[in-house]
This record gives sequence, C-alpha cells and structure tokens, in this order.
Amino acid sequence: MTYPYTRAGITTRLRQLALTALLAGSATAAQAQALPYVAANVTKVAGTYTDLGTTGTAIAVANNDDANSAPQAIGFAFNYNGTAFTNFVLNTNGFIKLGSTAPTGPMFPNGGQATTGGPVDSPETNLILPFNQDLAAGSAGGTEYRVSTTGTAPNRICTIQWKNVRDKAQGAVTGGSAAIGTQYANFSFQVKLYETSSQISFVYGTATPGAAADENPKFVTVGIKGSGTAANQLILGSKASASPWSATVFAGGLYTANAHNVRSSVLPPPGYTYNFTLPVAQDAAVEAVYGFDKLTVPAGQPVVIRAAVRNAGTSALGNFTVTLNVSGANTATASAAVASLAIGATTTVVFPAVAMPAVGNNTVTVTAALTGDGNATNDSQTMLMATNATTTGFITAGQGPVSAFGFGAGAQGNYFGAKVTYTQPRDITAVNAFLFNDPAAVGSTAYGVVIDATTGALLGRSPDFVVTAASLNQLRTFTLSSPVSVQAGDVIVGMATVAAAGATQFFLMGVQAENPTRPGTFFTGSATAMPPTAPGPSLNTPTSALYKYMLEAVSTSPASCAAPTGLSTSGTQTTAVVSFTGPSNGSSYVIVYGPQGFNPATGGTTTTSFTTSPFTVTGLTSSTCYDFYVRATCVAPDQSQLAGPVRFCTPCTPPIITSFPYSMDFNTIGMGQALPCGISVSDVNNDNNTWQARATVPTQANPNLPIGRGGTGNAMVYFYNTNDNTVGGDDWFYTPALRLTGGQRYRLSFWLRSAGASYPEGLEVKYGSSATPAGQTNMLYTNTSVTSATYVQATNTSTPAVADIMPATTGTYYVGFHAISAADQFFLAVDDVTISAVLGTSAALNRAISVYPNPSTSGKFSLEVRGANAKSLGVEVTNMMGQRVYTGSAKDNFTNEVDLSNLAAGIYTIKVLNGQDYSLQQISIVK
Repeated sequence: MTYPYTRAGITTRLRQLALTALLAGSATAAQAQALPYVAANVTKVAGTYTDLGTTGTAIAVANNDDANSAPQAIGFAFNYNGTAFTNFVLNTNGFIKLGSTAPTGPMFPNGGQATTGGPVDSPETNLILPFNQDLAAGSAGGTEYRVSTTGTAPNRICTIQWKNVRDKAQGAVTGGSAAIGTQYANFSFQVKLYETSSQISFVYGTATPGAAADENPKFVTVGIKGSGTAANQLILGSKASASPWSATVFAGGLYTANAHNVRSSVLPPPGYTYNFTLPVAQDAAVEAVYGFDKLTVPAGQPVVIRAAVRNAGTSALGNFTVTLNVSGANTATASAAVASLAIGATTTVVFPAVAMPAVGNNTVTVTAALTGDGNATNDSQTMLMATNATTTGFITAGQGPVSAFGFGAGAQGNYFGAKVTYTQPRDITAVNAFLFNDPAAVGSTAYGVVIDATTGALLGRSPDFVVTAASLNQLRTFTLSSPVSVQAGDVIVGMATVAAAGATQFFLMGVQAENPTRPGTFFTGSATAMPPTAPGPSLNTPTSALYKYMLEAVSTSPASCAAPTGLSTSGTQTTAVVSFTGPSNGSSYVIVYGPQGFNPATGGTTTTSFTTSPFTVTGLTSSTCYDFYVRATCVAPDQSQLAGPVRFCTPCTPPIITSFPYSMDFNTIGMGQALPCGISVSDVNNDNNTWQARATVPTQANPNLPIGRGGTGNAMVYFYNTNDNTVGGDDWFYTPALRLTGGQRYRLSFWLRSAGASYPEGLEVKYGSSATPAGQTNMLYTNTSVTSATYVQATNTSTPAVADIMPATTGTYYVGFHAISAADQFFLAVDDVTISAVLGTSAALNRAISVYPNPSTSGKFSLEVRGANAKSLGVEVTNMMGQRVYTGSAKDNFTNEVDLSNLAAGIYTIKVLNGQDYSLQQISIVK
C-alpha cells in the first residue's frame, strides 16, 4: 500500500482536492446559483504584468499596515454573488471587499501552515484575495495602491494594484509555528475585474526574495469568497512552498491541510496569472499534456503524445478537433477528433505518433479547437520535452517535488514504477529517482529496478543504497549491476525500498504535480515476490490522481554481443547450477560469482570459459548466499555486458542431534535461509501459508508485536490465512533429526502462546521416524484450546501434559508440531523447545520430575516435582568429570530452585534421589 506524505514539520503534501466546487454569492438559493464559479475551471497561465504607473487613481489609506481604504469606484457594475457591485474597499493586506462596507476583524492568517484565521473564515463576505497576508511597505520604496478602469462598455476592465509591498516577518507562536522571516522583500500584484463576463484575474509582478532563510514557509490565502465557507461559496488555491506557482490546485471550501505557501526561493514568474471564469455553454478545456519530459532518440521515435481534455461548459460537446503542435529542436503537427463529451467529463485524446528525431528542447502545445468556445483561457496547455540520446522519464525540469509517497515497514522490497516505451531494443543502464526530504528515510535501503511490464518479473537492479541525510532532496542515479537488455515495447523502471530496523513508515519517492495523472503509466509492486506478481496500477484514484513519480530510465544502444538472458540457479550445499540463454552469436561464456552484494567490477571469482548452459560452479560454502553474473563472448574479443545478478543461497547441512539436552530457540538462521538449519515444514493443506520463524507479528494494537519469548529473537509462528480465512491450520514443523536410544526416556518441553482467549488455537505434537505427517506416529501432546496471550510452558507436569519420548529401538527420529487451529483465528507461537535424556531406577520418579529452563543462561534452574510420593528428596549436581558441585534437597508437589549461578558454563548432571531410587538428567548452563 502507498501513502501520500503527511509528516508534520516538513513540506506537507497538498490535500486531496475535489475537482469541482461552486462559489455562489448569496444567502438565498436563487442568489447562490447566480455566480457558479467552478474550481476546476480556474486556469493558470503565463502572462504579462503591466504596472499602472500614473494611470487611474491612487487609493489613499491611513498607513501601509492593516488599513482599509474608503469605497472606490469600479467604473461599471460588476456582477458577483448575485449582486451588481459598483464599489470596493481595498485592504492593505492583499484583498478587496466588494461593496461600500469596509472589512472588520482579522485581516490576515497567522502561522507557517495555518489553515484558519484571517478574513476567509470570518463573517466577511464578497471577498477577492489575490495575496492575503500581513503586508507592509516593500524594500524598494514607493509603496502605493491604485485603481484604473480601461476600455469601453460593455468590455471594460477594472485593475486594482498593490505596488511595492512585502510580507512582514512573524514571531514564533507559543505552542504553534516557529518564527518566519520575510519571504518576498518587494512584490507587486493586481486584481482585474471584467465587465459582462465577470472574469476575475490575479496577475503577479516581479518578486524580490527576502533575506531570511526559507526553511519555514509562509501561508498565504489566495482565492475568492461569496457568502460563506462552504464548498459552493469559497474557492482557494493550494500549493507546497517548494512547488512552482504552476503547481497550484484550486478547490472549494476552507483549507484542511496545505495552503498557498510561499518561500523566498520559489518566486512567481512575472506576469503569472490565475483566472476565475464563469462556466459558459461551450467550453473545451485542455487540462494536461502527456508526453515524456525527457525522450530518448531514436529509440523513442515516433512518439505518441496524449492530452486530457475536459468539458468545462454547461452543455454537452460534440465533434470538435484537438491539435498538437511541436516546435523547437523538432517540428511536428497532428490532430485528433473528439466525437462527443458529456458535461464535466474528461477524455484522453491520443494523437497519431509524430517524429522528433533531433536532440534539443521542444515545446509541445495542445489546443482544443471548438467552434463557439466561450472561454479562451483554458483552450491550450504546453509542456517542455527534451529529446536526448540516453534518458526517458517523467521529471519536469526546474521543479522540485510537491510531495512524496512511501510504504509501511512491512513492505520490504516494494517498488514505485513508471512505464517507458521504446520503439527499438535498448540496454537500460541506470534508473534516476528523486529522493524526498524525509528524515525518517535515513537508514533505509533503496535500489533501482527494471521490471517486466506484464509479469512483474525483476529484470535487473542496482546494488543496495543506504539512505543518508546528505542524499535526501536530490536526484539519485541508481546504476544497475549490469545493463538490462529490453526489446521494443513497454518496460517499467522504478525504485524499491526496504525500511530500516525499527522504522514504521517513511516517504522517499518524490512526486510532481500532474492533474489528472496520465492513465496506465504509474505502478507499484514487489521486486522480491516469488513467483513474481503483475505490477499494480498506482496514482489512479480520485485522491491520488494528482501526481507523477519522479523517475527516469537511462539507456544505451545494445551491444553487438548481447548479454545472456533468463538466468536461473539451483544447487546443493556446495554447488550452484547456473542456467541461461545466450545470444544467437555467443560462442563461449564465463561466470563471475562472489558473496551476496559483491561488485563484479572489482571482486569475485571468474570461472574458466565454457560453451553451453547450464554450468556447475563447485567449491561453495553451505548456508551462504552468492551472486552470479554471466558474460558472453561472440566473435572474440567482442564481449557482452555482464548479465545478472542471479542469487543462490546454498542450503545448510542438516545436523543430526546426538547429544542431549538439545534446545532450539529459532534465533539462528543462516543467510538466505527461511528456517534454522534442520528445521523443516509441511504445508499439508497447500494454502501457501505455514509455520515461519519470525520476530514479530502484526496486530491491530502493534503492527510489529515482538513474538520471541522474553520480547526478543524469533519464535515458530503459525499465522492464520489472510488470503482465505475459510482455511484452517493443517501445517507441521519438525525438529532436526534426533539420534535416540531404544528404551531410553527423553523429556520434551516447549513454550507456547496465542493471541488470547478470543482466538483459541490448536496444537498437537507427535514424534516418529520421518519428517512427514505420515511418519509422525506417536502422540505426545494435544491442546485444542491454546488461549494464553503470554507464554506458558508445556512439560510432563503441565495441563495438558507432554508425554515422554520412549523409542522402542535405537534410530533417527523427529518431533513434529502440528497446527490444527480452526479457520480465521489469529496466531500460534512455539518457542524454546528442549529435549533432554532422563535416566534413573524409577519410572515413576522420572515422570514426576521436570527441570527448566534447560539450557539456562543464568545458571538458575526450576526443579518441579509432582507426584513423587516422597516427603523429601535429595539433589546432587555433578560436572562432566564426575565431581559433585552441588548438593541440596527438594520437596514433592513443589517448584524448587537449584541455584548454580556460581558455576561455569557447561554440561552437568542433576540427580534427584528418593531413598535408593533416583532420576538423572543432563542440564546445560550457557553464559
């Protein structure tokens, strides 16, 4: 699952914005419908800022700080919120109130990320707010306010100007925001009111950055307000402070998270304009152009460009043309027809492929050519596309990320991906990804991946990279361990992440704004799933279709000697069989191998040359992971790039236990192994869900609940089938082979727990001559109601009791733990299994005595005696040399303590005596 970045204290992501919201202007229903400005129809365009100079009338105010003007004449009747206004009152803090009544109460919002305060959520009505903050005289001097009405009826324009102002520095707020310096030391901007059409434009002039550091961005209110704060009465613009002004998104209603944030390093382009227009009957709006920001030539030729076109009007549209024009290093034109488009609907227009063979910068413009279009402000959109020799991707030049996405701690090796398309074979050599500035990501692992667009198979990856603070907030190049050769068609490039130990969630994948997100382009999936899983569509919901992943593929033309493909491995404890498919002109091959993660350019072992696949590599070490690369030689000395790595972990050599007591805490697991050496499992019901050695389990209260006894280490855990909760447990795990003596008694003890009484689990324990369900022929323990949420010990004296192991003949045996839980329970955990040999002259005394923990890390043992029929028992402990090192006594039907903490680590024998009868067990001290 992916998460948008919401961490407090750093640039907060833009809130998920509705695509439509009406601003109506009166308390009555009739008036509320009189002025339906639509948030989705607000356009953002590059324009020209023309200072009024001495044109019009200077507006007098008492001072440049928190002051209102007298009513000023608009010069015509401006229809807004169901009323024809002829006057307005200017406030020096960057807004006007229509009518002749001056605004009162709060005049600006406070705080760096404040979402309330100021005139917007006050009772004030009929507000137009181009840049509402606490403003004062700017650094350039000559601060003034002016109004000028130009043109002739019925097409006059009233321009209202704030000239040479600045945002005032703010002090720290107790329990709130930190101090915020001046971001724009000098700034000018205008509001334009249009007669007849009721269009409102905000036009921004040149801004001079403030001297203050911009780590603490400043909140500015930008928008229009009618009679209240409901979605149909208020339209506000939002953007992250580090985002360009072109990334602003408008929506209805009050801010709920981010606002229109500004900082000194991100200035508005002079002349940049926001246009608020009334819906008209005929209005085709181009919302976005979908092309690669960087495009590889010639491998991306010809290229298919798409565009999102919306019916922004009040009538259905039919049979109009959308045109494509490319200018710059390349020139091209194309067109596509839209047969029909319902009110409010958006369609993706696909243009015929165009050739862009020259390297350089290109401007791609898409225009909706609708006859009778009543709103020319949204007819076109442009994008810049850089054609180049190596890189294809989705990063808009000159812009940083607006937000980030991430995975939770449980997603180990999941990736964010973007689909690129080549028209001829390529060798992908690297993946570029933007690492977002999230401190929680430090210590996590990231790597670049190339993924099959259909199957989700991992085609190649870079070495692991551990994220540092210095690597954040920049584009990272993940060079692949070896180039990935791809044919013409689609392939996914991406960045996979692995959380650092203890991390719960972090946000590393930087994203830029794209609204709506282009369909069928961005994906998530697992780079480690076996078998592979198909990539899952991402950024495809109403709340996430606002972004694009900042990813690029770097590639070269294929070598004449292609790299081998289809690498796979199998093997034994000391060998690895490497299989592959060589190029058609391959004559011989070598394999370079070494420990997991080694760099084949500087290390590893190279085999002798061979001519056919597969090839067996010998002399490996058991329980060790190796990476293997294969290189082809075609016509000598023409060699391919290294293909790989493909990983193989040699299995361990299963032990045969001959010395007792034997204990297993499941904590020691070899590299590349899922289970301790010698432990095996049987998934009898074939539901791909069985026992695991794991350190945590997810619960609602704690997604990483420690499950090892004592709060550390692993336990063997059976977790219910989360994919099909109608399937119950029928799963075994087995001890390693135990060499047992016929007629000898062996005592089994273990600890177990469940999630509690609400989720009863079932367990039976058997032993037999093979590690298979059929080979487990002797019942030792059955409990169909394991309900303790804390660990309890199962022994020969517990309830239910664990029977002793008494093989009839000497041989190899296995103890099996069988989960028999009902469907849809929770988890069953087993830890600290101990098997000890019990000797003595009295079978009754042998049954009555239990010693635990065994082994003991403290040297202290509990000697439990139940049913020995003796008032007092003697206790003797001897070392391996036969020397008596402890004597004491014990009581029947009591848990006695035997304190051997003063003894050295080693094997000892404890003897419990009842007259001439005795019982012997070996015990172990581990320090």
